[in-house]
Amino acid sequence: MSINADVPRRHLVIGGALGALAAAAAPGLAQVTKPASKADSESLDALKALFDAYFKAFSAQDGDGVVALFAPDAIIVGTGPGEIWGGPEEIREAHKNFFQGFDPGKQRSEPLFRHGNVVGDMAWLMSMSKVTFTKGTGVTEFGLNSSVVFEKTGGKWLVRAMHFSNLTSAAKS
Repeated sequence: MSINADVPRRHLVIGGALGALAAAAAPGLAQVTKPASKADSESLDALKALFDAYFKAFSAQDGDGVVALFAPDAIIVGTGPGEIWGGPEEIREAHKNFFQGFDPGKQRSEPLFRHGNVVGDMAWLMSMSKVTFTKGTGVTEFGLNSSVVFEKTGGKWLVRAMHFSNLTSAAKS
């Protein structure tokens, strides 16, 4: 594994968290939730669509597309002190920094563990993933823990809160 020295490690980790969350959840969300009702099953389908939209916008480095999937007062909390972003403008600006870590379409995430559930108008997901970013010829790889809370508002699922963490001190150049 090599670390891309042109991009601050913190931005790589944060960007990886968001990409990993989408990649970890979208294909396998049905495996980690057991819908109790038809409504929960429909909610599960809507959450899969949200993850697909997020992954597409994240991969394309489309900040506006990403922000559209978050509740207006959503927050993202990162690994380090001061890594908290709230509301559309901060989330959009944070993503501009996250996108610096990879070339468009050049990130991968391998889910290692995931667990979640849909309960009425709320849902949650926790995952552990191995994330790989490619920028030019540089490749960065790291492990990532993520959790997200969703809320159904006005008939639409949105991200309400997100948190991610990793062991940044374990990385070597």
